[in-house]
Amino acid sequence: MITNRPVIGIDVAKNFCYYAAVSPTCTTFLKPFKALNTKQGLLFVLGQIRKVEEAFSSKPVIALESTGHYSQRIVHFFLKQGFEVYHINPLISHSIKNSVVRKVKTDRVDALELARLLFIHTFHPATMPKEQLANLKVLTRTRGQVVQQRVESLNKLQSSIEQIAPLFPDVLNPRSLTALTLLSKFPLPCEWTKNANQKAILDMLETLPRRGKLYAQQKYAALLSCADDAQVTGISLEAYACTVRCYANIVQSLDVQISVIDEQIKVLSEQLPEVALLKSIPGIGNALAPIILGEIGDIDRFMNAKQLVAFSGIDPSVKQSGNFVGTKNKVTKRGSPFLRHALYIAATTSIRKELKGSQVNSVIYEYYQRKIETKTKKQALGAVMNKLLRIIFSVLKSKQSFRLITPEQQVEMYQKILQKAA
Repeated sequence: MITNRPVIGIDVAKNFCYYAAVSPTCTTFLKPFKALNTKQGLLFVLGQIRKVEEAFSSKPVIALESTGHYSQRIVHFFLKQGFEVYHINPLISHSIKNSVVRKVKTDRVDALELARLLFIHTFHPATMPKEQLANLKVLTRTRGQVVQQRVESLNKLQSSIEQIAPLFPDVLNPRSLTALTLLSKFPLPCEWTKNANQKAILDMLETLPRRGKLYAQQKYAALLSCADDAQVTGISLEAYACTVRCYANIVQSLDVQISVIDEQIKVLSEQLPEVALLKSIPGIGNALAPIILGEIGDIDRFMNAKQLVAFSGIDPSVKQSGNFVGTKNKVTKRGSPFLRHALYIAATTSIRKELKGSQVNSVIYEYYQRKIETKTKKQALGAVMNKLLRIIFSVLKSKQSFRLITPEQQVEMYQKILQKAA
């Protein structure tokens, strides 16, 4: 809670912001004014803020609402200028704005209310993320978005090819490199049967899967049978040739981009010892470790594991009124969805059994088995995610690799620590 410093409230928009200055006594010092989010506009704002600083002999703090990528650039600018910046969750700011009887909402009013909010609530100031961690977060999120585009394009490709040749997925997996290369060059069944194309198709079927001439001949025979069936069961429209070729090319292009991003993530991960620490935890590998670290950022932002659990949004909501206490409470889901998804994958991996029958993570597996005795599988998996996140916190805080120990060994270690402290 700010008590002795002036505050600058900022209502952020795409191309401009409204700024309001409030004195240390929570009275309006500068009437809200508008400035463009350009070099000239931001330099003008710094000049206005300097007037506030001179008037109160104290550097103002900045308060603004989190508005996605629009506010990130403004936060970054003021952090670079050495200001203390508070990036406020909209859930909090909206609750304050809606607390007044008269419903007045303008950009000017919002800027003032955001400034005054620091006088009645305690917030943690935003920090400039380490460059490597910031790069990792951007790269892993971009990779996730590109992978999602690839999945959508593949689904559309399969839908299109099944319209013209329903049996094609039984011959070649539409997601395979062989199928994508074939469909980008010869998208229609009638092209598979042409003698002029036979050698090119056979070469594809032989070289891309690397399974020899016999495999290529068998697949080509199946392809011809598929084309013959398509004459009766498929839809003969020339437009599908364009559609199939288009989606096949899109998927291949996205594969190239994913490989480029993967290489950059790999290079960056090798420079961050925290990635190796996370990979020491069974169930977290090369793909998940960079995502988890990128979303968590600097572990020193969190005082304890409970804060990290809340940040990820897997802490349970609470419903209680009078004598009523809710028992069917869902997780809050108010944190990073990217981190939650990575934790879900890590949890499902940790409770799996290997081909030889051994567990990926025996302690987590046993913990899950105990939980499903009294909870649903979904609830038990949520408990595993929570436990994994606490392990992640411990590993990153202690800067020591994960060691697989039983609960009994953990209790014994804890008692030894207590004895030393005494």
